[in-house]
Amino acid sequence: MIGYQYLTDIDRENCINVCLAMREQDRLEILATQEHDNLYRLGWEAYHQIVNKGRGKIAWHKGRPVAVGAFIEDYPGIWQVAMFGTDEFKSGAVHLIKWFRREAKDILSTQKGIRLYCNSRVEHVEAHKMIIALGAKPEGPPMKNFGKDGSSFQRFVWFPEDSAVLNPDYVRAA
Repeated sequence: MIGYQYLTDIDRENCINVCLAMREQDRLEILATQEHDNLYRLGWEAYHQIVNKGRGKIAWHKGRPVAVGAFIEDYPGIWQVAMFGTDEFKSGAVHLIKWFRREAKDILSTQKGIRLYCNSRVEHVEAHKMIIALGAKPEGPPMKNFGKDGSSFQRFVWFPEDSAVLNPDYVRAA
């Protein structure tokens, strides 16, 4: 029964469901970088990007999908990281983080990955804490006017040679 599974493979219906119920900060962040504001379309596009160019999981809590985690290869060796969810994101985050660590290590150490990155809206402080706890480092100053709404974004990166994600020890954010 799905209610007892913490993570499942990505599927279109539940990717769309997470997008339709997305928490406010994730919605603001993601839609700022899209050509549209349609959450249904976003879920459909995210699903197809993940299954065609990457790998992903859906986290569950109390029988409902609450978060999506994904790696999407933009071009050879360069992978974008995405993680978003509903207001119950934290209920599925622990399992997604464990999955993220395994997959990031695989991509950077055995799949010839040379860079993982994610762009995050500067106001999304909660996300930044988690990203840094996962071993990412901010790359350069914030990118001004990166979002279509004029919002600024910070890029975070992981590299094989210096990434804490390859270390099995937990890295705690400040």
